[in-house]
Amino acid sequence: MQLRVALNIPFKDIESDDVESSEIPTLIRFFNEGNRSEICQPNAFVYSSGAFLTTSSEDDDFHIILHAHNLDRHPGNQEDPDSYFMHCPGAAQPIVTFLGIVLERRGQLNDGQNLLHYRLQTTVYNPSTRTPHTFPITAFFKNGQRWANFPPLNLDTHVFLTGRIFGLTKEDRQLAVVTDDIHFLPTSTSSLPPTPSSTIGKRKRVDRWSQRAGPTTPSKSTSQFYDPQLAENVRATSTADEDEDEESTQVTWADNLDGTESARQTSTPTPERRSQRPRKTSYTDILALSK
Repeated sequence: MQLRVALNIPFKDIESDDVESSEIPTLIRFFNEGNRSEICQPNAFVYSSGAFLTTSSEDDDFHIILHAHNLDRHPGNQEDPDSYFMHCPGAAQPIVTFLGIVLERRGQLNDGQNLLHYRLQTTVYNPSTRTPHTFPITAFFKNGQRWANFPPLNLDTHVFLTGRIFGLTKEDRQLAVVTDDIHFLPTSTSSLPPTPSSTIGKRKRVDRWSQRAGPTTPSKSTSQFYDPQLAENVRATSTADEDEDEESTQVTWADNLDGTESARQTSTPTPERRSQRPRKTSYTDILALSK
């Protein structure tokens, strides 16, 4: 459905000689869910928000088209207009947000009757025609210290702007917006590196099994060969040595030291246990032998 309403713009200490504040014809297009006949009554005060665009031609006057996301009516009895509008909230300047490209600069900041302003071009999607729609908007900067150090905008600069509608320009009949906030956008996009999924060719498959650990790990030692006969001899020798140590302690010297040393060098060394090692001669034993 479609409603034809008048957008009232209140005067808010913002004025420029090239802008006129008056009612702006507005078309509100919305999807009617159920019976919403109370919204279509004359003199109804409605609240709405959504995506907007502007159109103007020689045959048709300037007007705003609002594709409403929501639409509500202020409650009350419209049969008594004086009482109804007495309880309605005061008019406020509509807030808009859009992306624009700078086309032209006019006016001076803090100098003259015309505010500093830029003519911008913005493009939006028109759900009614399912096509892109391009239209101009003029962004004004209020006099004062806030924008005193703001750098001038160059042509073809992309900006993201938030502001309030305060009228129409007298010369070109464009929407006049006083700027509240503005952000710069990059104009060129750098090429992004290809993602792994978009890389041409097949990726080399990693051989995960070749990196597995072997049958033995550093934390495990190789088991030695176990000989039952050798183990029995070692236990017997160890027991005999312990018995001999308990009875008496003797110090003996080999008769043939050279032969013993040569035999040790030629024979293959075998692991000896602690019980097989010769007992060290103490100082007391040496004194006993010297007497």
